[in-house]
Amino acid sequence: MNTTNDWLNKLKHKLAPSSSWADQRRYEALQLLANIEGDCNWAAMTAHQNGFIREVAVRELCSHPSPEALVALIERLNDWVPQIRDLAGAGLKQYLSATHAQALLSALVPLMALASRSRADHGPTLLAVRAVLQSPGIRQAVHEDFLTRQGKAARYLFALLLQGNTDPQLLVRSALAHRELTVRLLAVSACKELPAEQARTLLHEALPRPGAKVRVCILRALLPLLDDPKPVLRESLIDISASIRAFARWAAPKNGLDAHDVLAAQLNQALPTAKRGWLGTLGLTAELNAVLPSSWHKAALRSVYPTVRLAAVHLLREDQLREMFNALDDPCDQVFFAAIARLNEQPCNSIKSELNTQLSRDWPSLPVARGQAVLRLLPGWQQLAYLLNRLDTEQTLQAFWRRQVNMWRDRQYLMIDPVTPKAEREALAKRLQKLEPLLGQWSM
Repeated sequence: MNTTNDWLNKLKHKLAPSSSWADQRRYEALQLLANIEGDCNWAAMTAHQNGFIREVAVRELCSHPSPEALVALIERLNDWVPQIRDLAGAGLKQYLSATHAQALLSALVPLMALASRSRADHGPTLLAVRAVLQSPGIRQAVHEDFLTRQGKAARYLFALLLQGNTDPQLLVRSALAHRELTVRLLAVSACKELPAEQARTLLHEALPRPGAKVRVCILRALLPLLDDPKPVLRESLIDISASIRAFARWAAPKNGLDAHDVLAAQLNQALPTAKRGWLGTLGLTAELNAVLPSSWHKAALRSVYPTVRLAAVHLLREDQLREMFNALDDPCDQVFFAAIARLNEQPCNSIKSELNTQLSRDWPSLPVARGQAVLRLLPGWQQLAYLLNRLDTEQTLQAFWRRQVNMWRDRQYLMIDPVTPKAEREALAKRLQKLEPLLGQWSM
């Protein structure tokens, strides 16, 4: 290949007095290149809008190989000027060897992007790069790079390493533990091509790892490989993942297993010590619409884990109103609002007495969001009745109760109350009307 200086000299000789666009671009290039002092960022110059400058930059990069130069040459493989594409292609050939494997790996993303670019046929280039990365001598380096990748690059390297691999067990094992979910899914599919014993071992190892979507696929692939799938299904039925439990409930009858029997056996054992055991058992109880024994329910409602207490609240029955109200004291907002939702499902008359007690005892000291949620357990007009009664009886907190009445008025347009009789609503409206001057004065 000629040196850059030789090429520039030829360019100068071609320049003749002319006003043509091409000559103007040549002159622009010569002026810019003549003023370059010291080291020049030739990689950046490959993106210049002037094609002559890009050509000079590509020639310089071809003479000084480096990972940065490789990335710039890859970009120029799709240049809109054919001569520059050809120069970049010639420069890229010097990287197509095992000694430049690390440079190729560092440029993997722009290399993959070539597949979707169509100014030229990049297929031969991509095949040549793939052949280099599949060389036996650098397989370990490619494997190590694969373990650090994410997204499309990780999937590309996994497929590359898997192709033609005569002993893929180590690769598949590392892919099943990869941080990229899509790679783990590909690894599950790859297990189907392995001998049954190898696949069974790898899938067993991978099943406990996090990621419900992958674990369901693993379980689906593993069950046909087992002589007796019942032990795995028993564990899956009380798994912490709802997706795993759902698949296990579907597969259990096909394998001669009754989910209700599994739950009964679990409930006859000692109480779990770990959160996973609690959530798996409570989840299966809810999904089978079963009744949780009192000892389990009380322990779950007192658990140190908020998620366990939340699951226990969802399992409360209509006759467990006391426990629902106790859950309103839970420090976790999720548990509190779950208890509110359960109480909202109950008939108003069944909770009215306990609710009045709760309001009288705790309501003024509750945070605003919690206080409003508890108050809204009452039908809309009965909320006003409660607030007006407190306004009448608590002279020292007049300002507080007036504010609450005003807040009730502000949200009237959201109110639906099919419970309070019309006569009672009219009486409350008259009481509120008498207070209008005082309330208006307070709110100003």
